[in-house]
Amino acid sequence: MDIESRGLTPQQRLAVSRRALVAQLQGREHPHDAAGPFEASEPEPQSARRETVLDRIAWVAVARRVAQRWWRRHPANAAGQLARPLIERYARERPAQLMVAAAGAGALIVLIRPWRLLSITAVLAAVLKTSDVADLVTTLMHKNQDSPP
Repeated sequence: MDIESRGLTPQQRLAVSRRALVAQLQGREHPHDAAGPFEASEPEPQSARRETVLDRIAWVAVARRVAQRWWRRHPANAAGQLARPLIERYARERPAQLMVAAAGAGALIVLIRPWRLLSITAVLAAVLKTSDVADLVTTLMHKNQDSPP
């Protein structure tokens, strides 16, 4: 059924259109007739994203889960989670200044080239630093329920 034929006000049609755009950008299928114009649809979990060709390979799915779990437990993620509200507020208030600061920081990193000062061991230690290595090994050894034996 078409949105215009439902007899919605322009504001209601705009809200429906925005929800459809957000659902499309997040990779979810938009239920056109499942939910009414005023019903808030439940946000789908992260695992309900579109399946790609790589998702059919068992090792790719395992590697993706391991990488996600590693990143959730990494100290850099914790620092990012703490800084996120501040950065989001700053982005809402002064988006142009934030973009200029990000571009300046990127240019400074390219000019200074700090990766040349670090040894490979130091880089690996920073990347692999996690609060629970045993948990990471357990995740690697955990059998995928969706894959055939």
